[in-house]
Amino acid sequence: RAAAESRVAQFEDAMRPIFRSLPHVDGERLPASGARYLLHRVFVDRHGWFVEGLTSRGESWNSSSPASFFAAHSGDEVEDIFERRLGDRGLSLHETAVFAATLESLVHEETLERLQSAHRVLGLEAKEEGSKEADVERVIDAYMLMLVLGLNHTTVAPELVSRAWGNIEQIYPAWGETQKWVREVRKEVTSADPLSRTALAMTTQVLEEVADRYGRWQDGECTAMKTDLMKYERGDTGRVLLRDFYGAALNGSFQYTESKEYLRELGVLDESVPSQPSVIIANYINGPSNCLASSKYYSVCCINECEALFQPLERHIAAPDASPSEIVDLVQRLPSATVPAPRTLPDALRQRLEEVAEHHGGRVPIHGRLFAQWMHHAY
Repeated sequence: RAAAESRVAQFEDAMRPIFRSLPHVDGERLPASGARYLLHRVFVDRHGWFVEGLTSRGESWNSSSPASFFAAHSGDEVEDIFERRLGDRGLSLHETAVFAATLESLVHEETLERLQSAHRVLGLEAKEEGSKEADVERVIDAYMLMLVLGLNHTTVAPELVSRAWGNIEQIYPAWGETQKWVREVRKEVTSADPLSRTALAMTTQVLEEVADRYGRWQDGECTAMKTDLMKYERGDTGRVLLRDFYGAALNGSFQYTESKEYLRELGVLDESVPSQPSVIIANYINGPSNCLASSKYYSVCCINECEALFQPLERHIAAPDASPSEIVDLVQRLPSATVPAPRTLPDALRQRLEEVAEHHGGRVPIHGRLFAQWMHHAY
């Protein structure tokens, strides 16, 4: 119980700045849309997890309740408990943290299931003690292979894993770097008790740590991909001509192989000039084709830079809205991966922010659609 309470307290601390910045009902409670957004943000910020049922996927954040997640994974009874809370009065910070800790516990249970499956497909016994070092490394590799390829660990056959292993470098070129990183995490975790490094409990602890960190680590590849595409950007448009997009795949380390039809379906293709179709870099980076690993609860996708930029704004503003001057002052001092600071915002951006405020009594809702668009132009 103490461990569970500690996890809830950690979530409360992580959620508090975002919670304060969201619109509330009855003073200190979030409606379904706010709770869903908060949970999405905290799992992306904490682990790089895009939890099924919490991501917007382009629709309104008002479109569903976060409690629906439990209907698919824990049954209607658990969903009803959270749904009643939401329906009656919304969720408090503590209740939302309990929700998050419950979800995180389910993910950790899945880690145990995938570890057991890794032993099964390799024909190895999951021994509490006395496993060989080489066998433990093989098990960890099999676990990661199933994760990054999104294989159903409960039903996958040993033959399929064996075939995938033979082609993993072609399917997933970053496999070698992933193995290296996982071994570094293992070395760090086992350093507290080196004599137990091959124990099943220690391997479980290592893989829980890997699951917690993998999404944030994997986002480094997304940053590298953006840097690569920016080399082919047309002016300052944030776009790459389609012919240059495919050319980049021939000259670089990234596989830009999606068809024109698929890019159009994803909403990343700009065909406003029919003779010169182009790929919108931000939309492509954040698209589902770059989701690299998945479980039944979450996917690992590229983390939206704009969402990360909201963290310092939420911490400083600590309210659902702010004056245009306060926002301008903060944004001018806020750098991103590609925009240095301090800087002076163009008059056109300042004017646009004033126009947004005019529609909301002189204040700018920082989680509104218009402000999100404004931030996109600012960065």
